[in-house]
Amino acid sequence: MNEEHRGGGFLAGFLVGAIVGGAVAVLLTQEDTRDLLVGKAREAGNLAVDASGDLRGRVTDAAAGWQGGAADLYERGKQIVENARSNFNAAVDEGARTADSVRTELERKADA
Repeated sequence: MNEEHRGGGFLAGFLVGAIVGGAVAVLLTQEDTRDLLVGKAREAGNLAVDASGDLRGRVTDAAAGWQGGAADLYERGKQIVENARSNFNAAVDEGARTADSVRTELERKADA
């Protein structure tokens, strides 16, 4: 009984495959249907090309924006470092002048 069931399943699968294959063969042999399928395939290909072009443009724009932002950030950081260096140098110079002034004052008092 088990073997009979397997045979029936095989036969049913074979019949379904034959019917589907026949239907596809009929559709593909008809020129209008074939042209329609080719046209739809080309249309889908064109849509894919357009979509990839749009995506490429968006990625390029985003990359350019990130590069511009990075360059701006670098320049701002560079300016902050330069300002800090100038402030530090000015503080060192002021400290040196004050130390010289105090030393001169102490030397005068020691000589007097």
